[in-house]
Amino acid sequence: MPAKSSRKLLVLKPTFVQGNIVALAMIMTTTILLAGIGIGIVVMEGSARAKEMDNAVGAYYMANSGIELQLFGLRKDNKTRVEIAAVSSSYPGGTAWISTTGLEQTQSKFISTLAEEELAFVDLFDPDQLSAAYNVQTINLRWLAGPDCVPAGTPPDLEIGLSEWQFSGGGVTWPAASSNYDIHYLTGGSGSLTLDPNKAYRMRLRPFNCSAESVAISFFDFSGNPIDYLGDVVLGSEGTYNGTTQKLTVTMPRQDILSGIFSYIVFSEETLCKKVGLAGFCP
Repeated sequence: MPAKSSRKLLVLKPTFVQGNIVALAMIMTTTILLAGIGIGIVVMEGSARAKEMDNAVGAYYMANSGIELQLFGLRKDNKTRVEIAAVSSSYPGGTAWISTTGLEQTQSKFISTLAEEELAFVDLFDPDQLSAAYNVQTINLRWLAGPDCVPAGTPPDLEIGLSEWQFSGGGVTWPAASSNYDIHYLTGGSGSLTLDPNKAYRMRLRPFNCSAESVAISFFDFSGNPIDYLGDVVLGSEGTYNGTTQKLTVTMPRQDILSGIFSYIVFSEETLCKKVGLAGFCP
C-alpha cells in the first residue's frame, strides 16, 4: 500500500489596496515642476551674475579711460590740477564716467624702498605755483635698514641734496649756474633739516652702505605746524556703465622728473662715475 504524504499545498492569494492614480500623478508632476523651477532659478541667477560682470568690466574701462585722459592733460597739455578736477564726459548708450581727481592732501612723503645709492626726489614747492613760497622751515626724516644692511638692522647713511630758488617782485629768482648745491648727511635712521621758509627747494635723497626702507618725510612751518605735501597728485576716475560704477585712483608725481635737478642728460657708451662725499672716489 503506497505511503501518503502529509504536506499540504499552500496557495497565496494576492492582496489588493485601493488608491487614487490622480493624486500620484499630481505628486510626480509637482516634483518635476519644482525641479524645473530650481534649475531655472540657477540659470537665471547665473545670467544675472554674467550681466553684472559685463557691466563691471564696462565700468572699469570707462574709469580707465578717465585716468588716461587726465594723464594726457597733465603731461601733454600741462593742465593744472584745478582744470583736471573739472574734467568729465558722457557717452551714448547709457555709459558715463566722472573725474574725481584732486591734490593729495597728505602731510608726509613716503618711499617704501630705496636701493643703495639710488636717487629719490622730493619737491618742496607747489608745482602749479612756482612763484609762491612753500613756507617749509623744518623737515623731519625717518628711515629703516634694508635687508642688505650689515650688521642687520643698522640703518644706512642718508645723503640729502638741496637745490633752492627764491622769489622777488612776484616772480622766481633762479640761482646762478655757479651756485653751490647744498649736501647734508644724516645717520642713525632719523634726522631733521632747517630751511628758509621764503624759498622753494627740490630735495634729493640717496642712501649709502646699504638700502633704506620706509623712508618717511614730514614738513613743518615756522610755527611747528605740519604742512601738506604738494609734490604728489592723486588722479581719480569713476566709470559708470548701465548703473554699475567702478573707481580707479593713481598716485603720481605732479611733475615728470627725467633728469633730477639738472637741466641736461648725459648719454654715453662708456661707464660713467660720479661720486662725492660719502660715495667715495671714482677709480
